This record gives sequence, C-alpha cells and structure tokens, in this order.
Amino acid sequence: MDGRLAILFNLVALFGDHYEGQGWTVDRADTQGMLTTSYGIVQYHNRNWGKELRFTQSFKKWKRFNPIIDLSLTEKGGAWIGLGLYQQFDMDINGTPLFVGFTMAPGLYSRGGDVDLGLPLEFRSGVEMGARFDSGWQVSLSFDHRSNADLGWVNPGVETIELRVSKSFN
Repeated sequence: MDGRLAILFNLVALFGDHYEGQGWTVDRADTQGMLTTSYGIVQYHNRNWGKELRFTQSFKKWKRFNPIIDLSLTEKGGAWIGLGLYQQFDMDINGTPLFVGFTMAPGLYSRGGDVDLGLPLEFRSGVEMGARFDSGWQVSLSFDHRSNADLGWVNPGVETIELRVSKSFN
C-alpha cells in the first residue's frame, strides 16, 4: 500500500468536525446512504493498463467515519471487493460548495486477465476532490493506490484515476 495515502487518511482522521474562517467553512460530512459510481483508468508501472468500473456504498456513520463496501471490475476481468472506511469534508469557499474525501479499505482481488498483484489480499487507499450540488449529487476526480502492503513476495501495485458521481439515498 502506498504509505503516503494511508498516513494522509489517518492524519485527516485527527481533524475536528468544523472549521471556519473569513469566507470559508469546512465540516466533516456524514455520507450515510451515499452510492458512488466511478469510471477510470488503471495505471501499472506509469502506463495506462486498462479501464475500471467501480461502485461504492456508504453506511451509517461510525465515529468520524462512514463504513463502505467497495467493488471494482476491470475490462480485463480483474475484480476487487473491499470493506473499509470513508471520511469526507464538505467545504464552502466564498459560496462554492466543494468536498474532499479519503478512503482506506482492505479487500479481496481476483486477477482475471489483469495484473498479478501478488496476493488475493489487497489494500486500497485514495483521495478525491470535487463539487457538491444542491440536489445532493456530487462529482469528483479521485486517485487511489492498490497493493498488498509488501505482505507478499511480489507487490507491484496499481493506481487508478477516476471520475466519480455520487448521490445520497437515505
């Protein structure tokens, strides 16, 4: 697992629930019931390797996090399913509603015709940034990393850059 994203996830968990300044606010969000669909490019050794479709469902807030179930499928038959945590901060900067989100989830990987990541156990950590709309929809760009955190003999890892669309249904 890319340690920088994992460290970022844990550091952000230490932040408070509300910050305010002149012309801006930041609030920890509850994303209960949020369904996210993503489509993006998988990169392996800094090359575009293929495309991925991903679905993420968040559940009732637990402390500072929303538990999630996450499923992704690649065009080459690879699949990953994980259970993890998501945290989101809603920002309002001079009237512009934005957000930043952080994900960390262990999961099971089935290679199909895709990259050999070394083990069936793979960790996914990521960050996303986007816009919120009054209708409850969100649109963002995300970057994440998947690897086995050096638990196996081989640990190449892959990165994914995605366009994400989200809506809460609670």
